[in-house]
Amino acid sequence: MSDYDEAFLFLAPEATEVQRKVLRHSGGVTALIWVPDGAAAAEVAAELAAAGTRLFELYRGFDLAAAAGVIEAVDGRAPVGVPLGAPQVRHSVTIFGDEGADPAKDRLVHHHADGGTTTVVGAPNGEVVAVAQQAVEAGAELIQVCGGEPLTTAAKVAAAVGDRVPVTLTSWPFESITGAAAFKAAYEEAHPA
Repeated sequence: MSDYDEAFLFLAPEATEVQRKVLRHSGGVTALIWVPDGAAAAEVAAELAAAGTRLFELYRGFDLAAAAGVIEAVDGRAPVGVPLGAPQVRHSVTIFGDEGADPAKDRLVHHHADGGTTTVVGAPNGEVVAVAQQAVEAGAELIQVCGGEPLTTAAKVAAAVGDRVPVTLTSWPFESITGAAAFKAAYEEAHPA
């Protein structure tokens, strides 16, 4: 059994090695992993999928080839969400929905070797827009909305921040739709509203 419910993989080309952190939150335990390239991402994803990690999301600049490598490595054992079109930036913020989260406390900041940062922050659905606006005001250059959030929430974030920074939403490619739906159903059963 895996130590993690889910894993978020972040592309960090300046990294010289895989860097791992753990984020514990009311929705579970998430592995946050920075990888230098798509090959390293695929290797880590295969390892975690074999251990039983039930969901993967990709962030910070994964292109089609790198995302496909992760999907192939996971080999159907878990869904893989992909936010295509995310540019490489120095300061990004990934917001995941968690109705029990306190955005002031449920956050982790990863400092990159090039001086950039990735901030991962949990927020109740009703606070995602405000958290994104605060992040942009604090210097975020990219807002990435977690795949557990509705597209309508990501659209509200994009409208609120305007053209100041890009906003992406992790989405589920065809080969991950069934697994993502099963993960969502299990999550909702374990965390009733």
